[in-house]
Amino acid sequence: MLSNLPFGALLSYSPHGTSAAELASASVCRAIKRDGHVRGARGEEPIIPYAVRRLRDCLTAELADLLAADVVLVPVPGSAPPPPGKRRALWVSRRICEELLRAGFALRMEPLLARRRAVPKSACAGRRERPGLQQHYDSFEVLPWLGAPPARITLVDDVITKGATLLAAASRLAEVFPDAAVRAFALVRTQNPLDQDRRRQRFRAIVDPVAAEVSLGRYGAWRRDP
Repeated sequence: MLSNLPFGALLSYSPHGTSAAELASASVCRAIKRDGHVRGARGEEPIIPYAVRRLRDCLTAELADLLAADVVLVPVPGSAPPPPGKRRALWVSRRICEELLRAGFALRMEPLLARRRAVPKSACAGRRERPGLQQHYDSFEVLPWLGAPPARITLVDDVITKGATLLAAASRLAEVFPDAAVRAFALVRTQNPLDQDRRRQRFRAIVDPVAAEVSLGRYGAWRRDP
């Protein structure tokens, strides 16, 4: 298992907040998860292209490097294999990759990861039922790829909470591509007031770009925000 994984995120959301901004952040996160719509300056529009446009407007050097022109994007699979006969089922992280490429980010997308077996959805499971780092790792497999092995890989997911999914996925890829620089990008990061270090996890705004790190600790993955 990798000991750490650099990652970046554009938006933040507070699942337990009660302020107007925190409640709005939860609505934004739900819309992203269902590939829905948002009301912006141009009226009602698809939320993922809108978020990617906001990313372009407030791009930091760290995020630009995660999505640079020589980077291969790898969408993180959902919590279960796609249902038989439903290849076009919603895959939000792939939709994010498509919009990033359409906006001129990265080199290409390679769906290099798949779920061999389902794991419980963290958002729906109780704290003790949430899949751990090893469970995520065991559920992933690396698929065949075309061409030369990628030198720089950025995993892409919709939401990062503690980072167990991303750290497990990156560890799988690092085994197959030991010479590649593997990092991650999530469109949204969770700002949870129940986390131990409340100063680092405090919600500030919906659009809140950061570059941070997921680390391997004694009890699994944990996020080290700036």
